[in-house]
Formats: sequence, structure tokens, C-alpha cells
Amino acid sequence: MKTYSLNTAFLNFKSKTTQLFVLGLLILTFISCNKKTEETPAAEAKPATTETAETAAAVPANPPANFKHATATVNGIKIHYVIGGQGDPLVLVHGFGQNWYMWNRLLPELSKHFTVIAPDLRGVGESDKPESGYDKKTMASDIHELVNQLGYKKINLAGHDIGLMVAYAYAAQYGDSVNKVALMDALLPGVEPVWSNVKASAWWFGFFGWPASGDIVKGKEKEFLTNFWPVVGHVKDPFTPEETTEFIRAYAVEGGTTAAFKWFGAFDQDGKDNVIFMKKKLKMPLLAMGGEYFAAAFLKDHSKLVAENVSESKIAGSGHWLVQENTAQVQKDLLAFFLAK
Repeated sequence: MKTYSLNTAFLNFKSKTTQLFVLGLLILTFISCNKKTEETPAAEAKPATTETAETAAAVPANPPANFKHATATVNGIKIHYVIGGQGDPLVLVHGFGQNWYMWNRLLPELSKHFTVIAPDLRGVGESDKPESGYDKKTMASDIHELVNQLGYKKINLAGHDIGLMVAYAYAAQYGDSVNKVALMDALLPGVEPVWSNVKASAWWFGFFGWPASGDIVKGKEKEFLTNFWPVVGHVKDPFTPEETTEFIRAYAVEGGTTAAFKWFGAFDQDGKDNVIFMKKKLKMPLLAMGGEYFAAAFLKDHSKLVAENVSESKIAGSGHWLVQENTAQVQKDLLAFFLAK
């Protein structure tokens, strides 16, 4: 049954790869259209009012009333985050295609039990976008420095997608300062056998990691993201209009797509780092949370390769966008895990 589930996940991946190939063709079409526009004589050209420009100029979304926006300078760069609530610290790390706002639905309830800290990773939103430092080891050190500046010695930690990779790198480097960690619906570069199988099927890993990809998507963030989200999701239209607007805005800011795609460009280095990290398994409790239609097929066994104390949460009816596709179960299972003594 386990082999069947894993194979099903990979077959699902391959079918979605075809969809992303179509997405790639659409992107190239956008380039062609833009080129033709550039070649139009000045007398015929019309003033351009792009939706991307409007999105980039939009005001960032706000968290619940008991939270606030803040910034900190860590490792020589500015990191934006929201913080609120009371109790032990819980750090939530977002992934690609979203920013801190992916957690917004959960913040009211989580903040009743924890002081919740949700940063924007380097490369997106209001955080800085340096030329380098997109390996997950360095990105984890950004979060660790932020936690230190806030005065916390030990945290609970959850990460989704790219955030899963950052959360693992954090726990591997700073294990004594992590009470519990939740890894949500992705996988770890370099951790076999799943990594090579998924990397070979996930066409977008290659495109996102290609140095020119950011410039290709720049100016077409809405078209790109709204076509990409359904490819790895299962529930139709899981994002609210407010979430959609905020996620697009966060990537449409100057340098957003170019920097965020560097998260994928660093996968080879991440794999080398993870091979070293996994020689010493994590000892803190780890929750492997996967969507029924993606990572639930392999994430528990995958996590056991790097951790000793692994439990599992399978999010029913969900694809990759767990928080939005089944908010109630994600909230319930995260609280049960982090509150358990």
C-alpha cells in the first residue's frame, strides 16, 4: 500500500509536470508579446498601465489586531515579520508562492496559546533581496538571529514548502533551541530516495532555479502565480481575494521574483548541507504534515531519515496549499502537536 501511494504521488507529479510545461509556454508567449510591444513604433504605442505595477504599489496586508508588523536587521539584511499573541514562541516559516500572510487564517487561534512570529524570508515581500545567501542553512540563520534579537532561547517551529527546508536547517543547526518542529508538505534536497524521484518529475524545480527565470516572470507575477497555484493544489480556488492580492503583491515588489527563484537555485548546495546534517538525526518531536494529494504519500518515511521522533498528520482532501485547502484540520493538528506535553 505504501509503495502504491508513493507511485501514485509520482504519477500525479508527472501529470502536473505536463501542466507546468504548458505554463512555461504561456510564459514564453508573454515574453514574445512584450517583445512585439517594444518593437511597436512610438507613435502607435499606448501608455502602459500594468496590473503588476498597481499590485506592487499596493499596501501590504495587515495581520489580526493583536499582531504588529516589525523589522529586524540580521546577517546584514532587513527581515520583515509579524508578531503577536502570548506564551512560548512559535515561529512559522512560509514557502514559495506565498509570504507570511499564508498563516493569517491561523494567527487568531494560535496566538491564544503562543507568541507567534511569522517572517518574510529573505527574497520576498518587505524583507531584503540580497544577491546571495539563499541556501537554506543561511536562511535558517536569518531566522535564528531574529529569534535571538527577540530574546527567545527556545522555540517551536513550523515550515511549509521552502519553509520546510529552512525549518529543517534550523533544527539541524540549532537543535538545542528547538522544542518541536513541524515539516509541512515538501521534501528535503539531497535526502534520498524521494528527492531524486521528485526532482526528476518536478519540472518547475529546474525552471525556478534557472538564473533567467526571475526576469522572465517579472511583470507577469499575477499570470504566473495564478497559473502555478492550481498545478500543485487540489482544492479549486482555495485562496481568498485578499490572499491572492497579497501573495501577488509580495512577489511583484522590486526584485521579488528574481530573489525568490534563488531559493530553488540553491538546491544543490542545500543537498550537500543536508547530507551532512542528516548524519546526526534530530531528537526533538517532529510532525510530518502532508496533503492527501501530495506529501502525505512519503513525508513521514522521508522525515524518519533525518529525525528519531516522528509523528504524522495527513491533511484530508488537500493538495500542496495545506493551510488554505483544509484550514480547520491544519489548525487542529498543529495545536494538538505543539500543545501536547
